[in-house]
Amino acid sequence: MDVNSDSAFLRQFSIVIAGFMALTLALIFLARFVVPEPENDANPSQAVLAEQRVVPVGAVRSGDEGAAALAEAQAMAAAAAPVQEVVVDGPTVYGGLCMSCHDAGVAGAPIKGSDQMAERLAAKGLDMLVQNAINGINAMPARGGNPALTDEQIRVAVEFMLP
Repeated sequence: MDVNSDSAFLRQFSIVIAGFMALTLALIFLARFVVPEPENDANPSQAVLAEQRVVPVGAVRSGDEGAAALAEAQAMAAAAAPVQEVVVDGPTVYGGLCMSCHDAGVAGAPIKGSDQMAERLAAKGLDMLVQNAINGINAMPARGGNPALTDEQIRVAVEFMLP
């Protein structure tokens, strides 16, 4: 390769690059001409929506103002929360989460209706079995892993599991 061929290549390459740059600029100006920019107030609701998106999530309040705001928020949450009827039915509560371990005897869990359940009932009594279910024992988490269960629901589930 000689110097002349290198300079000819660089000259042609520079011309091609300059042509692409000119084409890019021409396309940019053509696009701006064909599609005009929207007006700033074309849709006033966009400004409102943008303001709503950037509103702070929370605020720090203290003293009487904070207590009043907390009470108001708690009242609104209580009013907005759907009132659900508490199911106090052994088969339903057992079928929710208990059966995942007690049907198969996972990690030593006594199987529903088994002799092992009868032995534990005879040794500990119903109240102790219910307390174990509420507080958790061995590998079983408290309330069987469902903190939303009430003591009454746990009692009927334990009674349902007994033979």
